[in-house]
Amino acid sequence: MTYPMHGTEYLTRRLKAHRYRLGLPPSYVAKALDISVEDLEQYEYGRKPLATETLIKLANLYQVSPSYFLGGLPVN
Repeated sequence: MTYPMHGTEYLTRRLKAHRYRLGLPPSYVAKALDISVEDLEQYEYGRKPLATETLIKLANLYQVSPSYFLGGLPVN
């Protein structure tokens, strides 16, 4: 399953905001996920569909539940 670009403003906003909150540079996240920095930026700006597998990897790296990115409770 992938999360399409349309209607994903909430998802993409949380992806980018949480990376900033953790102080992780795009290069670090991209390397940890074995993707390019360009792909990460495309996900964060909603220009490329995000596969469920990638969302789970991001959640694990950011130490949150995948549901956080899909509208779950905010992280304190």
